[in-house]
Amino acid sequence: MRFVSPALKRIVFPALSRSGYLRYTAGAGPAVVTYHGVFPAGYEVRNPALDGNLVRADSLRRQLQLLKTRYHVIAPEEFLQWSEEKWSEEEWSEEKLSLPPRSILLTCDDALRNTLTEMVPILHEFGLSCLFFATGASTDAMPSMLWYEELYLMLLDAGESIALSLPEAGISIGPIAPNEKHACWWNLVERLSQFNRQSRRGFLDQVREQLTLAENWREQFFQDPTLAARFLTLDRVGLRQLAAVGMTIGAHSLSHPILARASEELAWQEISESRKVLEEAVGQTVWAFGYPFGDAATVTGRDLRLAEQAGFLCAFMNTGGGLGAKIDRSKIDPSKISGAKINRFALPRVHVTADMSLFEFEAHISGFYRSLRKRLLGRDELEGVVGA
Repeated sequence: MRFVSPALKRIVFPALSRSGYLRYTAGAGPAVVTYHGVFPAGYEVRNPALDGNLVRADSLRRQLQLLKTRYHVIAPEEFLQWSEEKWSEEEWSEEKLSLPPRSILLTCDDALRNTLTEMVPILHEFGLSCLFFATGASTDAMPSMLWYEELYLMLLDAGESIALSLPEAGISIGPIAPNEKHACWWNLVERLSQFNRQSRRGFLDQVREQLTLAENWREQFFQDPTLAARFLTLDRVGLRQLAAVGMTIGAHSLSHPILARASEELAWQEISESRKVLEEAVGQTVWAFGYPFGDAATVTGRDLRLAEQAGFLCAFMNTGGGLGAKIDRSKIDPSKISGAKINRFALPRVHVTADMSLFEFEAHISGFYRSLRKRLLGRDELEGVVGA
């Protein structure tokens, strides 16, 4: 949860950034930054909750310029080599790193089409590479939509009063008012995460019918180039193009469910099979895993263990990041996962959002935001995961 007040955002963060305080007091690294894509030119934001994870092209350029000027952006392969050679049971320490101080790794989740059309050209402008986490859907011959975004879009396009009945999934909702749509959506995401991709597709079709949306409702997102760039994932050809232009591919599960809501059998399939199908598609070793949604409410200690068993060398959360980030090892349950490797499978990341100012961005990556949050709230964002 973010707690940025207007005073922090408009006064404190800018002052600390301009003075150099943030970068000069940054903790040990490396830090990991994660994006979810770049708005295609001409796209108009429909809903802040739906679109808030993407950034504008000009924002990305300013952020990368700041990183190039004040920090040191490393390639995914450099991060891999460091983690294999220098990982220890203790917190990260600059003395033990073969990386420059204030090193930053760039990552991006979901492998939407705009990552290839909008984000990669900007990365190339700055001579940078990125670790892209793709779902198993990106190994298909045809592009598709992230199921939870499709669900949100359907609810937005539905009428004033919504009622849904999916008895096979144990779901009965409504009627609900328009201002309850977001809560309804998350309830459905949690419930439908218990099913595999094929079953979930059938439930989404039932939702569309019950919301009285046209049978061809989805076609608009495939036919309009701007909507396609915003909402469609890469297909197999696009995924191979992403790898061919120097980007590294990681796994983001088969179909992006909330792993904590899935059975162990389904969670294992989502994690382990995603690595296999992606390696087959790109012809490269897939060594990193990015947890879908990736916070303490959606990932459990079981999922960390499964990521290790699936053969990944490390796995990333979607919260708690910044230079100097570490996990309180006293909260580790050794029966859940190897204590010596806990950091590898719950790596924190800075989640960049559409409304994040440049100064707020630096407050996050420097570790200042995280340390301030912990002092004020008295807890780390990842404690719920390692203590699961």
